[in-house]
Amino acid sequence: MVHKLAMLPYDKFMTDFLPAVEGEPDANIYDQMFDAVPTDGKETDMYKPFVEAVNKANILGNFSLAATDSLPDPSDTKKRKTDVGMYPQDTVPATGARTNWAAIELTIEFKTHPTQDDPFEEKTDSGYPTTSMRRRDNLGQILGYAGTVFNRQHVTHHFSVIILGDCARLERFDHAGLVFSSKFNYKQEPAKLGHFLWRLAHASPETRGRDPTAVYVSPSSLEGLEMLAWETKTLPEDDYTRQLFVQTLDRGWAWWKLKVRDGDGYKEFLVAKPTFIAPGVVGRATRGYVAYDKGNKDRPFVYVKDCWRVVHERSELEGDILAVLNQHEVSNVPTVLCHGDVEGQRTVSQDVWASLHPTKECRMKAHQHYRLVVNEVGLPLKKFPNGRELVSVLIDCIEAHEEAYTKANIMHRDISVGNILLIPCGEHPVDKQPLYKGMLADWELSKRTEYNELEARHPDRTGTWQFLSTHALSNPKAQIQIADELESFFHVLLYCAIRFLPHTCSDVSRFMYTFFDCGETVGHREYTCSVLKSTSMLLGRLRTASGIPIVFLTRPRTQEEIAAAAAQSEKGSSVTLQLSGQPDSSSIAATFQEKTGVPEDLRHPIDEIFETLLGWFKARYELMEPPSDSRPVASNHRLDSWDPRGAARWERYVKDNASALAARNAPDVALLQATARKLNTHRDMLGVLATMLYSEEWKEKWPRDDKLPDQLDPKFDPDPKNSQRPGKRPDREDDAFEESQPESKRVCSAASRG
Repeated sequence: MVHKLAMLPYDKFMTDFLPAVEGEPDANIYDQMFDAVPTDGKETDMYKPFVEAVNKANILGNFSLAATDSLPDPSDTKKRKTDVGMYPQDTVPATGARTNWAAIELTIEFKTHPTQDDPFEEKTDSGYPTTSMRRRDNLGQILGYAGTVFNRQHVTHHFSVIILGDCARLERFDHAGLVFSSKFNYKQEPAKLGHFLWRLAHASPETRGRDPTAVYVSPSSLEGLEMLAWETKTLPEDDYTRQLFVQTLDRGWAWWKLKVRDGDGYKEFLVAKPTFIAPGVVGRATRGYVAYDKGNKDRPFVYVKDCWRVVHERSELEGDILAVLNQHEVSNVPTVLCHGDVEGQRTVSQDVWASLHPTKECRMKAHQHYRLVVNEVGLPLKKFPNGRELVSVLIDCIEAHEEAYTKANIMHRDISVGNILLIPCGEHPVDKQPLYKGMLADWELSKRTEYNELEARHPDRTGTWQFLSTHALSNPKAQIQIADELESFFHVLLYCAIRFLPHTCSDVSRFMYTFFDCGETVGHREYTCSVLKSTSMLLGRLRTASGIPIVFLTRPRTQEEIAAAAAQSEKGSSVTLQLSGQPDSSSIAATFQEKTGVPEDLRHPIDEIFETLLGWFKARYELMEPPSDSRPVASNHRLDSWDPRGAARWERYVKDNASALAARNAPDVALLQATARKLNTHRDMLGVLATMLYSEEWKEKWPRDDKLPDQLDPKFDPDPKNSQRPGKRPDREDDAFEESQPESKRVCSAASRG
């Protein structure tokens, strides 16, 4: 949020967002309104007097305040609870009752100190409190509340108030950033807070942030009952789309009827709990729904994507991109049904910041509300049944990527776990395990190749942090190449394998954090690739942060096998190398076991894939590495010119061995170039994956029951203080495996766990 905050004076904030309306009461009715609110004690002592003061003043019309600090919303897995909220009177919780995120209209957070608890800094352009962890934590807290409102409701923006002892600030969140007001003393100037509360309560639903194209559906209404009827209808067992829809009928979440543009008209779709939620306040805020299309009796269930796309003159609507891909008959991509912008719903925070700083570059991005409906309903990648099927699905998506590039001149540019879906297509004839086709979804950030020579559309990186290539992370303005996309596919494969397949890594959470989530700060501003990811690509090998090799296994090791491997590691066995000729198979196996402590017959075929591809990436990055200034430079000085003790007698030996040393240290550039060229097209990577699946040598080596329960500790939190990172740190994409994500980022989260 460093570049996503803007401060307006109180009067300007009110004029821009809640202008005066007819019928507003005189300021004097607010005199002494908040005198009974204590400011010299505990934070909790402030809630009840504040709520009573506002409710007794009768300024909220059809709304009321309620203190909901005691209990969280029962459907909120994060267990958040706001101190005080404004609710419609027919949904207001009892005092001290639970927060209701589906109905809350205004969140109010209380802190006791006017400066030490202030989440904003007025003295800097950024508004960000860089010098105080306590203040940054408070900013993260209110961002978490706003993000929860955005997840649970269909709103364009959200208002909030933070009470800081006897002072207050107003806040307005949208998906471009946060605009906050100047700080004022609400006890000395009660009319300022009173006017805000009255105007918000009497404003139109759209002014308060409500989206008129999303209508609440009660489960007891006719449409709600029609949705519930699918729970009891008898349909074929393989009708997984109906099963997915029924699973979303959670009464703890609000249900909605969404309007989506269809040419010159609209279609309506009924949705309940999202199957996917992108985290955070700022960003695309993507939500995905298995939706009921009442008007389509043959295919009643479709997938609705609701998001806030980034606005740029060269940005194309995702539905238009899909239409082009469908027209070119690109395999394994979604089929567009209808789509369009939601008229009149565009963020404004970026305009506020730009007006305050007309000579400076605005780091906020304008976002436009957009909905897309596709025919296919996919399953998340985490549902893959075994390692073989995981690789098979990846092949399908690489083929989709290749066809989009070669047939339609379109590059995807956001390869990630969340954007690869499973489409059921039968079962294995022997063990009856499900079979899947892979589908490459989410083409929103794709780009036509003819635009490659033009300046980047967006000032920040494009894509999902955890799966971007080392090159893209380290060079934010560089054009994405096929090699970068293939590396992203590699990271997707590794991400799934390290979580769900057997291997030798003893601390999955730490590896996930240090490889996928971490990064390095450059110049106290820019955020770049993690050390572990960059060194893994440069050295061409998988290691933990402590340097222990990671090997994938066909089954989990027994305790005895783990102990034996540890003993061998401590012993430090030397590796036998043959200086000439080709080693026989037993020698290869012995060498591998001595290196890793793993018998060759326990090695998983996917480990061979990782080793092969890492060799290609190693070649690519070795060629990219600039010459080091620290390398020794040839000199014409004699040795005895700097060592007068007779070192000249050794000069003959130095001359004799100089060429040998140089040959040993110099890379074989031609070999590196030939290896790196394998990443210039999709063919070689597809060839390796297909060979590993279907060749006579490998096809029988894949275990059918190698998938394990998720090995990522759901409670792992390596460093909560890093939740607000300096510089650009893209919002997590919801891991595609969980219903929601951390409050601060897609922020460094608990090792990729949302």
